[in-house]
Amino acid sequence: MNHGRRSTPGHRVNIATAAVFTFLGVLVAAPARPQEAALLEEIRNDTDPTKPVFFSLRNEYYDLRNDPWQNVAILRADRLILNRVALPGNSHGFLLRADFPVVTVNNGSSTRSGLGDLYGQAIVVPSFNKAFTIAWGTGMVLPTATNSVGSGKWQVAPLVAPVLFFGRLKGFAFIKLQDYVSVAGEDDRPDVNYFLVTPTFLYRVSRTWWIVADSESKTDWERDDITSFKSGFQIGKMFSPRFGMWVKSEIPWGPDRLGDWTLKLTGFLTRF
Repeated sequence: MNHGRRSTPGHRVNIATAAVFTFLGVLVAAPARPQEAALLEEIRNDTDPTKPVFFSLRNEYYDLRNDPWQNVAILRADRLILNRVALPGNSHGFLLRADFPVVTVNNGSSTRSGLGDLYGQAIVVPSFNKAFTIAWGTGMVLPTATNSVGSGKWQVAPLVAPVLFFGRLKGFAFIKLQDYVSVAGEDDRPDVNYFLVTPTFLYRVSRTWWIVADSESKTDWERDDITSFKSGFQIGKMFSPRFGMWVKSEIPWGPDRLGDWTLKLTGFLTRF
């Protein structure tokens, strides 16, 4: 159980506002440079955890079990910083990511909307001059939600993602392992502790079209280690060297699945 001091609503708003502007300042002001030539040949989309996205707008619709539904609109921005600093494994720099969600939830009888919890991520940018590399770092969830659509908890989410490249024109595969755990927050809200395993395969159909197949398992340590699953298929297209779109469908499965189906649509602009 968490034993952090309960915050007042005004105090939470002040902390959330400061956190949001801190993330925005880092993303806008930090220096960046073009990455290695090998990376430029890869698919330019925000599926790759090692690829910086200048800006993306994503909409995710979740059809949940027993009639409820949820819609999440996410503004995402990335920034590459400290890219001249040598790190273990011949890596260079950190990739910062911030997701700003607006959440609408329907419980079957009423609907509420508001700003969701802010997600920030910092991962080590691996070397791209070989077929195999490992990205690693951590995520953090800030309880910025304006109403009960959020968790009410501060969370850390360390991750590691071994990445296998199939050549400049083929694609890549990776397995992301990430654990979310709450470390502070409102005492009357449930603790958070779950583990995600997400294998992903991207294949480049042509220079402008690609497909992605992935699956994800979610083991909730706070709910008797219940594990749910989902699998998805994505198709995307680059309309210019930097602008692209993709659409993805996901199907939850297994006896403890969390929903019936999900549809995601994203437009994005890469940094390079």
